[in-house]
Amino acid sequence: MIGRLVRHETLSFVRTPMAAFFTVAMPLLMTVIVGAAVGNQVVQPGTDVRVMQFVIPVMAVFGVAQGCFGALAIRLADLRDRGWLKRLHGTPVPASAVLAGLTGASLAVAATTVAVLLTVGGLFYGTQLVWRTLPALLLTLLLGAACFTALGFAMVALLRNAAAVQLLGTGLLLALAFISDVILVGARPPAWLDVVGWVFPLRHFAHAVRDAMNPLLTGAGFQAGHLAVLAAWGAGGAVAAVWRFRWERPQAHAQTARAARNRRPLRQGRPARWRLVTDQVTHALVRLRRDLSTAFFTVILPVLLLALISLIFAGARVSGVRLPVFMLAAMITYTVGVASYVNISDTIAGDRERGVLKRLAGTPLPRWAYHTGHLATALLVTAATTVLLALVAALGHGVRIGPGALAGMLAAIVLGTACFTVLGALVVAFASRQQTVNAITLGTFLPLAFVSDVFVIGGELPGALRIAGDVFPLKHVAHTVLAALAGRPWPWMDLAMVTCWTLGGMAALAVVEARRRTGGRLQPP
Repeated sequence: MIGRLVRHETLSFVRTPMAAFFTVAMPLLMTVIVGAAVGNQVVQPGTDVRVMQFVIPVMAVFGVAQGCFGALAIRLADLRDRGWLKRLHGTPVPASAVLAGLTGASLAVAATTVAVLLTVGGLFYGTQLVWRTLPALLLTLLLGAACFTALGFAMVALLRNAAAVQLLGTGLLLALAFISDVILVGARPPAWLDVVGWVFPLRHFAHAVRDAMNPLLTGAGFQAGHLAVLAAWGAGGAVAAVWRFRWERPQAHAQTARAARNRRPLRQGRPARWRLVTDQVTHALVRLRRDLSTAFFTVILPVLLLALISLIFAGARVSGVRLPVFMLAAMITYTVGVASYVNISDTIAGDRERGVLKRLAGTPLPRWAYHTGHLATALLVTAATTVLLALVAALGHGVRIGPGALAGMLAAIVLGTACFTVLGALVVAFASRQQTVNAITLGTFLPLAFVSDVFVIGGELPGALRIAGDVFPLKHVAHTVLAALAGRPWPWMDLAMVTCWTLGGMAALAVVEARRRTGGRLQPP
């Protein structure tokens, strides 16, 4: 019975492109990009131990934590909110078997991630297993997986809805990865931030696995201190999960009479065009506010990355400017891409899949008002996030933004938003399912961010990756914003490149729309 449930949950995971990308593909992609950027030189003369011997273990740790904590918690909360857990609880299947099936599937996914990374490391980077420490490595991986699985169950037990679980499950893990020697290996954060990293279990998991694969160390590889911390966190998570776990979502508070009275009355007559657009913007902003995960990745994450990286690498210079200036330009570019390319595509694909677009087609609402509302929302969210980023950079890191920089930043934001909105619409036109659209947009945007001067990982990128960054528009938007902040001449070539991508995307959309109207094969099902 448990085996069948494990198989069912594993198949559900494989059929969810987003979960598979972040758990398996993302660590592998990070490994390839880091390997290309920092190289794979021998770390000590006279040995065959290479740099990637220490990168592969931490990427495996990130994959295990994402599979057993983030993906498991999001899946479990989704099952609870949809009522599936409650229905399963009413069947002859024991509750222990249902939970064991979910746990077994997360462990299977984590084991697959580790196996893929170790295989790639052995075949392409010369990563070697240390046979005398293999028992310690296996025990550490098993204990770490159990710890993060227990914490995933605890988070679902303590939080009320799936949106909050998704926000913490992905956002907290990603934030901890920056201060736990996972993404920024060997960074020297401030003392208080270093203490925060040592409190949570991710750094202990990463250090224990890395030491168990370090052939330069002696002994059996068992790190008692790190293992004790993992065991303590796992036990605490198990206690919290048993204490508070529920098979159905807690009931939300009923709407008060005061809130019902404050509803706006319906307007009579045909609204003006500006009213149509503002209503669509208001609706989109309400959806964003209720979607905590999207709000986190669009607004909170860039601010968090700006503050953390500028704090950890204080005094560093990138591209001829101080790191906070560079990070401000990079995070503005990140926000432009996420707000327009990722979020708008996901929203439109979701509305199409749920039949919302079909129902809207039968109303007086014009199509241009619907799409203009999303475009205006992306511009508004990007502008608000830019102001927040500028305040953090100015007050926290002494970045000065002169009046002359505003025109260049505005041009980059407007042109970049238009470009990525068009490209996102093109993805929606070809992909039929919302999950597929989300996987394509994130699966293309995140890799490009690493090769387009948005996410800087150190080291000089190889020629092929540099060319890939030069071809696509993300790097050119980033360069335009950076030129404005640094007081450099207007980068007309970068602006021209973004404009060409915009016009090319619009031409491709026109062709797709023409084929759809004439019954061509490009019409999505």
